[in-house]
Amino acid sequence: MKSPIFISLLLLPLGLLAQNLVPNPGFEQKTGCPDKPGQINLANSWFSPTPGTPDYFNDCSPGLDYGTEFNKKGGQIPHGGHGYAGLQFYLMNRNEFYEYIETLLDTTLTAGQLYCIQAYVSLGQVTYAFNRMGALLSASEIKAQTIQNLKLPFTKLDNGKYLVDTEGWMCIHGLYRAKGGERFLTLGGFSPKDDFWNIRQRATNDSLFKSTYYFIDDVSIEAVADSLNCRCNTKK
Repeated sequence: MKSPIFISLLLLPLGLLAQNLVPNPGFEQKTGCPDKPGQINLANSWFSPTPGTPDYFNDCSPGLDYGTEFNKKGGQIPHGGHGYAGLQFYLMNRNEFYEYIETLLDTTLTAGQLYCIQAYVSLGQVTYAFNRMGALLSASEIKAQTIQNLKLPFTKLDNGKYLVDTEGWMCIHGLYRAKGGERFLTLGGFSPKDDFWNIRQRATNDSLFKSTYYFIDDVSIEAVADSLNCRCNTKK
């Protein structure tokens, strides 16, 4: 006769057994404390796939510039733990600067399986905002020698609103069906040029220079049975 514990495990919903495939999802494990821009490599398992210089923020920073609650980009208390990443995006006429972060997943994705991609973002002290971020899943490492917007297929990560909250964290998510063999996750801004939204003057085309900045924390990729299982965790 099977034990009650074994039977209970069989009855657990699939979502409760899901495993996050993102290593160091909250940017907690580190090799050092940030004290200058472009130090995302201090967060274990994370790196920049382009010449861009993503930032790393942690409570252990020796100064205010790259601490968490208060820093040179406005600051935010981490969604969880003690650290988070930061990405800069700007557009001036035809000159683009887009930053991305990349990591090698713990497990290769299974062909045909649905995966829920989720992250928490917070807007820095800037004038412009995006209405979405993006996730790119690939079988090989992305290595681009450009600081411009990556014109590659991506999965939209959003919550149906413009991402304008500077006081707290916004959960964004998207659903991805794997082709099979994907091992790398790249996060960043894949929005078109006209997607910078002026949150102060409520106009989209009133400045030659458009710039926005987002903090990112608690990234996850989990296998799900269907789209109903891809929801933001409101308990966090």
